[in-house]
Amino acid sequence: MAGEKGHEMTMMDLKGRSPEELDRLEFELARRENLNAALRVSEFRKYFGKTVKVVKGRKVPKGTVGECFWMGCTDYSKYGDPWGIYTHVRVGIRDTDGNVHWTALDNVELVREGV
Repeated sequence: MAGEKGHEMTMMDLKGRSPEELDRLEFELARRENLNAALRVSEFRKYFGKTVKVVKGRKVPKGTVGECFWMGCTDYSKYGDPWGIYTHVRVGIRDTDGNVHWTALDNVELVREGV
């Protein structure tokens, strides 16, 4: 994500911003047709700080539940990825025992409280 003052903004740079600031940022990125960055802000808002459950993948046991405390993008292309085709979002999850797990965002879903 393009950031302020010429540096690249990471997803964790969004931490601590108010919901209103995130609304404005997402809107402005979409207005500028930077849809990949707008999607990253949307994903951050949806998952960061929330309880998630691992539902697929190989390395983290399915059914693992914890808080999403970290999010970041990884570009798996050796040529760069201006269109976001090869960029994948990874998450850090801290379970109730304090163990930390790392997996792809595609491998988790939100846990609905009180269900």
